[in-house]
Amino acid sequence: MDRAGYDARQLRRPAHPAPLLTAQDLRQVTFHRPPPGLPGYDESQVDAFLDRVEETLRGRDDVTEQDVRRMRFRPARPGYHAAEVDAFLELVAETLRSTPQRRQAVAPATGAHATSTGMRPAPRLTPQDVRGVRFHKPRPGNRGYEEGEIDAFLERIEATLRGQDDLTALEVQEAEFGYAPAGQVGYDEDDVDTFLDLVVVTLERTPPRPAPPARPVPPPPVRPRPGPGTRPLTARDVRTVAFGKPARGSRGYQESQVDKFLDRIEKTLLGQDDLTAQEVREARFSRPIFGRRGYDETEVDAFLARVEKQLGEGPPRPAALPPISSWKQLRLIKIPLAAPNQRGYRTSQVDRVLEEVGIALDGMIGATSAEVAKARFALSLMAGQGYDCDYVDELMPLLAEELRRRGR
Repeated sequence: MDRAGYDARQLRRPAHPAPLLTAQDLRQVTFHRPPPGLPGYDESQVDAFLDRVEETLRGRDDVTEQDVRRMRFRPARPGYHAAEVDAFLELVAETLRSTPQRRQAVAPATGAHATSTGMRPAPRLTPQDVRGVRFHKPRPGNRGYEEGEIDAFLERIEATLRGQDDLTALEVQEAEFGYAPAGQVGYDEDDVDTFLDLVVVTLERTPPRPAPPARPVPPPPVRPRPGPGTRPLTARDVRTVAFGKPARGSRGYQESQVDKFLDRIEKTLLGQDDLTAQEVREARFSRPIFGRRGYDETEVDAFLARVEKQLGEGPPRPAALPPISSWKQLRLIKIPLAAPNQRGYRTSQVDRVLEEVGIALDGMIGATSAEVAKARFALSLMAGQGYDCDYVDELMPLLAEELRRRGR
């Protein structure tokens, strides 16, 4: 270990700038009910206190970190889950304690599916802020960033803010760090990335120094992103899609919201939901709380553009569905209705045949493959009524083939 690395570690003992909250986070937070049999915290008292914290973050009240840590709530049944409230108040206390990061509120996410929310401008870091930053150790079982690499990078950041180096916001965004070697834990990855978010914002607002001609800046690496695609997406494609993290300085989309929306897309491609292209186009996602990085919004937007285009071409055809092997799977298929200017098959007749097929698929006496292949349905009395004829005509041969495969 060289002397410079040792001194840097002494200056930056493991601790961290907390994942900071904004007034918007206080307004949106929700808590579950406590487990059965356990009391919770009085809801009105918790809400009133969080209202005061929100006003403090807006500069209209003066709740302190000590006020948060001394606060005690009345028990109530059912009330709010006490453990969740306590965990959130720990974040509140850290936010109120943190300087200068307490003033941080980054700009809203961008992109076709972003939620637009006005936020306050981020503070400019000083060289003293960089020298005094502390990082936590990672959670048990996780490896963090290698401390020597981070310490050296922080020294470059500090020197840049003093005008003695020329590190750029782009270089901070694209910086990659190794993980601590075996037997060491390093610095918590989220903590380091959170602080580097602030560095990016600060450097973006600092006039760049002219770079020496002898030191060309290499082009940044390009992360591959989902393209428009040529083949139709399948439910498996949606289930297995993976999105990267956004660049430092951006928070991306809230992962849980995107995952929930992907579940609906998957079910729609399986014929078990009826999500439309317009609903995909109008989808909006929030950002994670400051200090947490969600999904890269550009990658999510590109993938949803493919979904929107595919759904705009109509519901998935029966041939795109997975093999139907049970009555339960058959019931989940949503057969589209006839177009407004067309007469469809009478729903009662189609449903009756599908019920017989489902019974047979479950191993009981029901329709045979020959009966399904010969099934014919009457048209509805008026246009715009009944099931889409083309869809039913595609579905029935597939069901007959499955019954034939089973010897029915």
